[in-house]
Amino acid sequence: MFAPKSVAVIGASNRKGSVGRAVFTNILLNEYTGTVYPVNPKDRSISGVRSYPSVQDLPESVDMAVVVVPAAVVPSVTEECGKKGVKSLIIISAGFKEVGQDGAALEHQVSSLAQKYSLRMVCPNCLGTINTDPEVRLNASFASQMPVEGSIAFASQSGALGEAVIDYAAGEGIGFSKFISVGNKADVNENDILEYLRADPKTKVILLYVEDIVDGRKFVDTVTRVTEEKPIIAVKAGVSPEGAKAASSHTGALAGSDEAYNAILKQSGVLRVESIIDLFDYARAFAKQPPPRETE
Repeated sequence: MFAPKSVAVIGASNRKGSVGRAVFTNILLNEYTGTVYPVNPKDRSISGVRSYPSVQDLPESVDMAVVVVPAAVVPSVTEECGKKGVKSLIIISAGFKEVGQDGAALEHQVSSLAQKYSLRMVCPNCLGTINTDPEVRLNASFASQMPVEGSIAFASQSGALGEAVIDYAAGEGIGFSKFISVGNKADVNENDILEYLRADPKTKVILLYVEDIVDGRKFVDTVTRVTEEKPIIAVKAGVSPEGAKAASSHTGALAGSDEAYNAILKQSGVLRVESIIDLFDYARAFAKQPPPRETE
């Protein structure tokens, strides 16, 4: 998912201002080292690159597909990808559990199809993912810019905040190793991401923007292992009732007691901060020195 040799953008578009155009041009123009295929049944070419009517028409089975189509079409696209042998999906499309019961049912349908074909997914309702490694240089997102290379990884449940963080980091001259917007976490969640980043040689510091935690016990076990090797710094959203309601409205996150989350983060060795500025102040400090050793 972070170093695919080939990517299809399903819903790539020539329409200015569209997410499909932003995703495709982000991959194409940021010197991605693999092969990218636009998929659009209406246009013969996207940004001068030959387009294909469906993923089934591609000349090869791609490692990953980025899906930018209406929510109602996502199940059929997922099935087509599974039949074609695609290994992973990033579903940027919104309109799932964050909008209510009908959306939740649609999200469950997509998850069932992914399990049927052994597909791993970052999805839905997300900004996408970015890998700045010069050997990959994949910006599979609709972010407005490509971050510079660095040793800080950032994972966020909020795509809007992720976009703001990328802009802030660019203004401060801060580089990223990886950027991950997990969205509704229909498949890949913070536990999967943390395990991956623990083993990622390009990442020295891990930043989290958390709205909810899928499996508290597994999270504690995972984070405890990770923080033995790399520092994790987190901002927890939804501290107030109003904040919790806002978090639920855009990713379908279930609010929990702030005291409980605080205990979980503290118990597992995560440094909790109150703002994005604090997050990056800590990150810069840790990125420039080795983790402190425990003293007896």
